[in-house]
Amino acid sequence: MAESLDIIHLCEDEKFINLAIEQFEFCFPGQNIFYVIPNSLDEKLKHVSQSDFVIITNQEHLILIISSLPKGAIIILHSLSPRFYNFVIHLPESLTVVWLCFGFEIYKDPIYFNDRVLLDKLTLRKFPLRKVSVKESIKEKVRPFYRLFNQKLPLSKKEYKQKALKRINYLGSSFKEEFDQISKMINQRKNYFSFWYFPIEIIVEIDKPFIFPKTNMLIGNSGFNTMNHLDVFHKIKRYHLDNMNIIVPLNYGKPEYIEYLLIEGERIFQNKFNPLLSFMDLHVYNSVLNSVGVAIFNNKRQQAIGNTIALLWFGSKIFLSEKNSFYHYLKRIGIIVFCYESELNEKSFSKFLSLEEIEHNRRILLKELNKEHLGKLLKEQILKINK
Repeated sequence: MAESLDIIHLCEDEKFINLAIEQFEFCFPGQNIFYVIPNSLDEKLKHVSQSDFVIITNQEHLILIISSLPKGAIIILHSLSPRFYNFVIHLPESLTVVWLCFGFEIYKDPIYFNDRVLLDKLTLRKFPLRKVSVKESIKEKVRPFYRLFNQKLPLSKKEYKQKALKRINYLGSSFKEEFDQISKMINQRKNYFSFWYFPIEIIVEIDKPFIFPKTNMLIGNSGFNTMNHLDVFHKIKRYHLDNMNIIVPLNYGKPEYIEYLLIEGERIFQNKFNPLLSFMDLHVYNSVLNSVGVAIFNNKRQQAIGNTIALLWFGSKIFLSEKNSFYHYLKRIGIIVFCYESELNEKSFSKFLSLEEIEHNRRILLKELNKEHLGKLLKEQILKINK
């Protein structure tokens, strides 16, 4: 009989945590506890489904449970929220900590990442980014020296985060290229832990046929400036679009950015510009994606992964930035995908994928991302940690 494990999860109330619950319970039934911090003061869960192994908690309660954690427990952090820092810092060294990185922890922190590199020229010029104040920068640099004379000086947010990061044993990401990038930015080398929240069966109906002919193109997946829509608009504005409509999902993001894109998109493309401004359920949205022949994602870091996988499955020709780690992952596993910077031109833009190329991409996606394969990989990694 296999040894029973104690897998302790810490997460916030996010929709896709249910998918993590499903995967971990599929591999290790009855061996998981999910401690969930609600997003609202009424301490009710909005997204995560209630069950016997889902426990609502808060920062104070987390500290109290540390002493009762089983000796060989494996701690899984679903993101590294600031609300987790104190818990992580106080964990016994005997416990293994796995951080499943969401990306925001590093990419939205100017201490670790200069987000100017995420924006193309036009977007950066029109929508300049945040800056760390000189005052805050000086305070962070002086604080360690000041502590030499005042040991009671509390840790700053930066110091708390650094201390929490040092306590982590494994860094989890969907693919190795992103793991390497995050490791470089935090200047720490962790063990690699591979985890996908979304198996291919969750993203698309794998038995549903793809549509021909495809009459639309798609730019980006949201109304955030990191998608660099303006630069794409100006790169393709003189292409012969013929009967192709331009779909631009803008149903969430930054309001002032979305407003500007609506004006600029209509000015450049007129009646071919088709922004999506309302939320759709997954079935309806996938029907829209199934009509797309060409999709352009000019984001410089991993974003829109679910959209990209769905579009590849439906037979779209995808252009991704060479600065995006996801582009390099797809190329490594053999997916037919194209470089935004060097391969997007009017000729390549007008030639869609062949049936053979679409079927090639589907075979690879199904092999790499099917639920059974991901479950096997998850089980192997957890059992290896538990040795």
